[in-house]
Amino acid sequence: MFKYFDKNVIQGICNSNEFKGWLLSRRWFGDKSALSNLEFDVLLQYFETIAERIFLTIIDVKTTVYSKTYFIPLIYYEKIETILEPNEKTRSNILRLTENTFSKKLAMTVENEQKIITLNLLEAESCLFFWKKMLFDATISEKFPKMDLELTLYSKQFEDDTNMKKVQNLIEAGLYPDRYELSLDQLGKGNTTNLIYSLTISNKRSPDQKPISYVLKSYKDYSISLEPSILYVLVKNKFPNAPKIYGTIKIQDKETVGILESVPNEGNLGDIYWNELNNMIKIVFKDINDNFSLLTEKSNISTMIKKNCVETIIVSTEIGNYIKNLHKSLILPSQKEYVLESVNSEEYLKTYTYRLNSMISELLSHMTEQPESAFFNLPKISSILIDIKDIIERFRSEFKETVIKIQPVHQDLHMEQILFNKVDNHYNFYFIDFEGDPQLSYEEKKGKFPIEKDLASFLRALSYIKFNTLLKFIEHKIIRKEKYEVPEEILYNLYFRRAARPIKKVLDIILNVLNIWESQLIGKILKKLNPNYILITYFYMERALYELNYEILFRPNKTIVPILGLKEIIDKS
Repeated sequence: MFKYFDKNVIQGICNSNEFKGWLLSRRWFGDKSALSNLEFDVLLQYFETIAERIFLTIIDVKTTVYSKTYFIPLIYYEKIETILEPNEKTRSNILRLTENTFSKKLAMTVENEQKIITLNLLEAESCLFFWKKMLFDATISEKFPKMDLELTLYSKQFEDDTNMKKVQNLIEAGLYPDRYELSLDQLGKGNTTNLIYSLTISNKRSPDQKPISYVLKSYKDYSISLEPSILYVLVKNKFPNAPKIYGTIKIQDKETVGILESVPNEGNLGDIYWNELNNMIKIVFKDINDNFSLLTEKSNISTMIKKNCVETIIVSTEIGNYIKNLHKSLILPSQKEYVLESVNSEEYLKTYTYRLNSMISELLSHMTEQPESAFFNLPKISSILIDIKDIIERFRSEFKETVIKIQPVHQDLHMEQILFNKVDNHYNFYFIDFEGDPQLSYEEKKGKFPIEKDLASFLRALSYIKFNTLLKFIEHKIIRKEKYEVPEEILYNLYFRRAARPIKKVLDIILNVLNIWESQLIGKILKKLNPNYILITYFYMERALYELNYEILFRPNKTIVPILGLKEIIDKS
């Protein structure tokens, strides 16, 4: 049946409401709120078929005022078992793939007969079949130039035997596919902006040889990616705490797939902070009617944190040096775009102030377009954004340095972007996802920033953990379900409505504990970095404004978290 699905048929399907709805359900598909009415067009910018099952497509999503392009390879099947390898035919995997399948019944003329057929399409990256064909099938890769495709495996950049061997392993698996066994596992459980998989290659002729794993990343946003070149610079600088890049697949000279080193890890850094903090709150405040008078003393709270957040304190003490080394390794004097620069602070902050004020104006405008009943349209919320404008201007006038140093930075450095591995009681950290700030255009991503941009982003993660911990406690211990209360409203009352504050004073005590927890960790993280605190606050505000915009679009009930982050800046100022 595959041969009957040509470009025109697929183009028509892509513009059906069923397909648009399926697109909206994808984690990587952006601007869900703005496009939820399905009044957008889907155009096939690129279309090729391979292996009699795979549609390689690049789609343009367009409205009269909006345009975005995605890489979306699709795999067709009649029965799902036919596209799966034996090791993929587990009940849980088949169920997951079936739930994520786009299905549509079509009336088609097949050999002069009118037939009703079911078209089943799945994101191709989720099947080993796709990767075997794209990476290891020589008969297909030979045709890549005609399809404007390019598969590149890097080997010359590596001076060590370990990484040379890993690249050679990929090459040999392509030359002699029958000698190797492959397995595929999804990373991040699909809750990632790009689709990420772990590919493990085993040599069947040498069963004693340890299998080698790789990370395969499908860049869904079809644009020139910063990540391959940044990872290359980190390799050149022998930075050990980021994955090596072993290869790419480009379509029309833009990276669509990255083949990266699989770094050993037990999870992301946020897991440590979140788990220890929540365990402490759960244990200490098990009975909300207990006497917590001892926790009115800062010294007692500090002792409690030291006792319950041991690993958090260790990683907070160490992570600053890792971030410092990352920033050093992102400088490469031989390449202009990776050179450290000094710029005039007055001009730089003037430009950035204009940028932040524009963000606030757009947010206020967008908020007023939403229903009046929306939580974020409360007058006290709008007043926070107005007050933030004043603080931005005051900070600009108080900045005394004549120059600001700018360089390439991570741009999106939060705790989920830092993996950790613990060996013999020692932590190793690995920085991942060097794709730039997702809110910026490609030209803006190529720009340079003060290192405080990364530090502010990292500190915003502490604020998210703090307030989400408090929300979780409120949900489990405070709300009265028969009163139809929600945690976010109680948290709002705690800050904004003195008359409607929760009767349980335990929340005031917990909030004080959380604030001291956050303050102590900030001190440990920044101790060895010597940052400029005005710049950190500048970028901290920018990050919180981005987060507010994101939450309004995707999770309106969570807008309270960035709002309170901004309110705390006002209160401290």
